[in-house]
Amino acid sequence: MTGEPLSEVEAYLQALSRVRGAVQRCCPGGGGLLGLLRLYRSQAMKKAGNICDDIAYDFHGSGCLFIEVDGSEVDVEFLDEGPEVFDSWRVRRFSMSVEKESSASLEEIAEVCRSLVSQGRLAEPRSGWFSIVA
Repeated sequence: MTGEPLSEVEAYLQALSRVRGAVQRCCPGGGGLLGLLRLYRSQAMKKAGNICDDIAYDFHGSGCLFIEVDGSEVDVEFLDEGPEVFDSWRVRRFSMSVEKESSASLEEIAEVCRSLVSQGRLAEPRSGWFSIVA
């Protein structure tokens, strides 16, 4: 395992933390990303828009794409009323959005995430889907 997939995953996790923080600060009722999803599903929020003027969002299927002011893309899925999750493809998409080509395979990125699961930093609620441990 090289350092590159680890740095990709760490950069994605930092961006996801920024998005989570912005949602917590700026969205009515709190509840984080899951609260945002509930607002959308109850039609109290539009499908797409801006949060705090620095982050755009666009709900899709069972997830949401967040775009930071610098263009970085943080895409997550939601598991039934559970935590937001991501997979290797979403980490790769984030890296590409910040103009970093990756030589790491999707499997190498997943291995890094599983390593972080064994360290207690991430959880793997479904095979190949990861979430930040609260």
